[in-house]
Amino acid sequence: MNKNDIKTLQDLVVKSAECYGNKTFLKEKKGSNIIETSFSQLCENSRKVSSFLAEKSEGKKVHAALIGSTGSAYLTAYFGTSCSGNVIVPLDAQMKEEDLCDHLRRSDSEIFFFDKKFSSMLDTIKNGCPQVKTFVSLQELEGETGLPQILESYEPMNWNTLDPESLAAILFTSGTTGVSKGVMLCHRNFIDNTMCQDNESTPDDVLLSVLPVHHVYCFTCDILLSLRYGAEVCVNDSMMHIAQNLKFFRPTLMLLVPMIAETIYKKIKAVADSDSSLDINDIARAVFGGNLKGIYSGGAYLNPKLSEAYRGFGIPIAQGYGMTECSPRISTAHLDDENSESIGTIVNGCEVKIVDGEIWAKSPSVMIGYYKNPEATKETLTEDGWLRTGDLGYVDSKNHLYITGRKKNLIILSNGENVSPEELENKFSGLDWLSEVLVYAEDGMITAEVFPNQEFVNENGIDKAEELFRNHVQEINKTVSPAKAVRRMRIRETEFNKTTSKKIRREQALKGELIK
Repeated sequence: MNKNDIKTLQDLVVKSAECYGNKTFLKEKKGSNIIETSFSQLCENSRKVSSFLAEKSEGKKVHAALIGSTGSAYLTAYFGTSCSGNVIVPLDAQMKEEDLCDHLRRSDSEIFFFDKKFSSMLDTIKNGCPQVKTFVSLQELEGETGLPQILESYEPMNWNTLDPESLAAILFTSGTTGVSKGVMLCHRNFIDNTMCQDNESTPDDVLLSVLPVHHVYCFTCDILLSLRYGAEVCVNDSMMHIAQNLKFFRPTLMLLVPMIAETIYKKIKAVADSDSSLDINDIARAVFGGNLKGIYSGGAYLNPKLSEAYRGFGIPIAQGYGMTECSPRISTAHLDDENSESIGTIVNGCEVKIVDGEIWAKSPSVMIGYYKNPEATKETLTEDGWLRTGDLGYVDSKNHLYITGRKKNLIILSNGENVSPEELENKFSGLDWLSEVLVYAEDGMITAEVFPNQEFVNENGIDKAEELFRNHVQEINKTVSPAKAVRRMRIRETEFNKTTSKKIRREQALKGELIK
């Protein structure tokens, strides 16, 4: 595939069908069966959805919301919408009904594609979102239009050429500090991020797709990159089944977040600890199916010790960095790069500069702005196109990017000292007794608040967790300046309030019990 010929999502879908044809693009489990979708089938089915949309909208451009999980039906609705010049609005499958209705209204969605497991919400949506005129179940559902019916009844649409600058999708941020914002990404944004690096995959690669597809991280790096390179995407149908799916699909590459990578590592280590005759490297390779060449990590801090442990297994794990507003990649992971402290090297075509400690990025991947929110757009984008990421960091002489914290979370002490809570929180990463941690200032003192691992507490008691907490804080304080030392400790009885993407809502975090 000549990447210079690809300007829009439509181009990518069409060219992938031409290049890879009947080769399997997607594998997914349906009960005891494996359903396969080829590159050509995806293109043809997407064209059929486009014909349906053209009829329902009477040829006008519409916004269509979509909720569900990775699969042929989901991607057909996605590309059938975006490749025909309409706007897709992927929604978080973990949202509450009221938030779902809010996003449907704020995105001006008139069509709603939904997995039938969300059918219990339909009455609420129909009553609360009168602008939604058409409902389409991704599976057959009595009383509703179903995608299978559309694929049987409609002929493939002949797509008109799209403007790369035209709006392709509205993706809502997780809203950790307030109301979520609708990120507007045009076709150029998606394609630039898909084409910004080379030789990242091959037609022989098999990916196990684990992460939520409504996130641009998964959509770009699992789906769009596989369309470009002709790789095969296998769907992990449930986090409860990830172990058996790894053995069944035997992937060569995976995209993970650190939390999942750490969970798998702990299980590997537990098996090795239970039987000294077993080699931990053999266990790891068997767990991942035997073919895994490497793991790409993003979305959160990756502990360098975890990265080193995976490299010891012969499975390199490397991290990149980005955000929805940049489609998402700003820096990218390289499996052969042993710099585990950085968050990768800056991708081709992206400029990065540090302004008052904050990372600013400029590239063709940067969003158009926030939908119907000019104030937030102005706060985030400069007039000459720089994206203020909100992250603090620096770039070294080899183009490696590093993050030290979030600007909005920066703690400014009475003596003028700036303290990044993330820098201290990262020092708690990988502890068996710990589930969650939050660092903040209270009464002018740096405070660490933790929610212990409940399995550890049940086995060892809360007193043991408190002892380990104290000891670890003492070790941390030896490694930082006196201004950054943790002076107050709190232990919680309940989890922190989190977003659906499992990020702690700092402004809503309730304090636990103070350890005297």
